[in-house]
Amino acid sequence: MTTRSASLPLLLLLASAGACTTQVVCTSDQVSVDGRCLSLSSDPQNCGAVGRSCASGESCSAGLCCLGSQCPPAVYAACFNSSSVQGATSSAVPVGAPVAVESGPIALAWQGTKLWVANSMSNTLDRMSVSPSGLLPDGPFPTVTIPISGSFSDLEYLAEKDGLLYVSNAAVGSLLVVDPSAPVGQQVQAEVMLGAYSYPQGIAFSGGKAYVALNGSNAIAVVDLATRKLTRTIDLSALAGTGAGAMPSRLVVSGGRVYVTLWNLSATTWEPIAGQHGLLAVLDAATDALVPGVNPVDLGSGCLDTAGLALQGSTLWVTCGFVPWDAESPSQITGSAFVPVNLSGAAPVVGAPVPVTHASPGTLVFCNGLGYAADDFSGDVLRFDPGSRSVTAQGVVCAPTSTGAAFLADVACGR
Repeated sequence: MTTRSASLPLLLLLASAGACTTQVVCTSDQVSVDGRCLSLSSDPQNCGAVGRSCASGESCSAGLCCLGSQCPPAVYAACFNSSSVQGATSSAVPVGAPVAVESGPIALAWQGTKLWVANSMSNTLDRMSVSPSGLLPDGPFPTVTIPISGSFSDLEYLAEKDGLLYVSNAAVGSLLVVDPSAPVGQQVQAEVMLGAYSYPQGIAFSGGKAYVALNGSNAIAVVDLATRKLTRTIDLSALAGTGAGAMPSRLVVSGGRVYVTLWNLSATTWEPIAGQHGLLAVLDAATDALVPGVNPVDLGSGCLDTAGLALQGSTLWVTCGFVPWDAESPSQITGSAFVPVNLSGAAPVVGAPVPVTHASPGTLVFCNGLGYAADDFSGDVLRFDPGSRSVTAQGVVCAPTSTGAAFLADVACGR
């Protein structure tokens, strides 16, 4: 008995030693690849993802390829109140100095290697270039001025397709087509009128058509890109709850369908109505009609006042969160969440929401597998991991002005 009991620990020791030779255990910040532990945050041959190599002379920091001490930001943020664009690391930490733009940057869009900024208050578009030294105004003539045809300025959204820029102008209810390569003063190629008080918001494309969310008229405008004419208006008002307006805002095209966020708020007070939630509308891009049997898609009681949306594989992630107009504390935010919607089947399937506390995620983009959302209440960026379904970082990227205001209007992936 003594011999047998003494040999048991020895057998366990030998077994564990044998296991160590075949199993690689990596630290939490590493991944195992072919029996090796790799750090995706610092390995220049696997920077940010397995197999992604940095160029000669570059290092890897925080999953980004860096030239010398200069690291390109993982995301850029449109800081509305300070009229600037600020870069941030993948950990939502500001990197580099804020770059001044015109008044009230509201939306960002890439055109190749150029980052365009739509400025709501000055009715202008600013072009920025990315270099190892950071983000810089791009000359000559880096600014496109859009004539103010209404009584005030209110650009709302910016999108790029085939070298042209498309801008929604809520002040007059129009879609502007801009050719940034045209001579100064001739860049605005067309203005498609979408209706008085239509307050156009988001823009998305499918084939030769642009879809524009008409927040004020509870509809989607369909614009032919070749003729630059409004061809159809799709009424969404019947999708809203009793006493509510549909109020479409943002759009994504996937699999021949157009998905549209609906605020579904009170038509008179713009506040949530008890028992009613954020919604999605689903359109058929071939027929430009609502898809039968699936509308509206109810995002559940954990989602109020839908904001942004972005695709990650076959999952459409929707951000939600209602902020009262007079809110002074993030504790007043309700219905705040990231909501997954599975698009792999004939009908969208809403998954369990990922609740967010003391923040209201708005505009959302996915960069290298991670989501970055602008907080509608503050100047914060929230980093969202769709794998773990959690907010893994949050930081102030748009610093408050002297008045304490800090509205982060849009985020775009770094290049």
